[in-house]
Amino acid sequence: MLMFFPELFSLLELPFHLACGWLFYLIEVVPQTQVNVELLLCSLGALLLGTFGLQLLMSRLRASNRWPWRWTLAWCAMLVVMLGTSIAAVGIVHQTGWLFRLPGWIEMGGMGTQMKAVNNAKQVVLAARQYASAHDGKFPESCAEMMPEIVTDSRIFWASVDRNMPVEPLVYAGAGLRDTDYGNLLVVWSPRTSANGRRVIARLDGSAEVVREEKFQEMLAAFRERLFSHEAAAKTPR
Repeated sequence: MLMFFPELFSLLELPFHLACGWLFYLIEVVPQTQVNVELLLCSLGALLLGTFGLQLLMSRLRASNRWPWRWTLAWCAMLVVMLGTSIAAVGIVHQTGWLFRLPGWIEMGGMGTQMKAVNNAKQVVLAARQYASAHDGKFPESCAEMMPEIVTDSRIFWASVDRNMPVEPLVYAGAGLRDTDYGNLLVVWSPRTSANGRRVIARLDGSAEVVREEKFQEMLAAFRERLFSHEAAAKTPR
């Protein structure tokens, strides 16, 4: 039945892996484990020294000079269990984060399309910076100038911010910019917002992300102001 409901399968995948993942991990890892005898002996020696040291210390601290060995062994066992529990907790957190990065979960959250759009926008900026490094720091006037020497696959210039929206060309605004300009300036963005009011953007420094429309409009206003100041400086007689 699960094969006809892939989303239901993805929902059940997380609790299943959290409950039984350790068993599959042991089945896969234990046969490949190689025992380091030297490290094992050193660890046992350290544990024994710690146990005897704790017994000696607590015996001297008690006024009656009587500290049962069972108390020492209980404390040492508790410390070993706490160490193992902490290691297991780190593993659980790591595996949970890994599960949420699975393609099935990403697509269920509607993020798969946006992540691809972010990657495309980032690739466009990086290609523009590579172009600028060979042209005295000047960004290309259009995406076409990066073909085919730098970009061989024109699909990076296209993206969709939502799986229910068509694939459209990304807006490229690098004309007139240089690689020495302010790194937070917009260079690439998606032509429309997603269903939840977000837009994909990429900056001159190569960073890319998904931002809310309000933040995008603020960044766009700063970009236009910087662009106008460039034009004014170019027209000023020297």
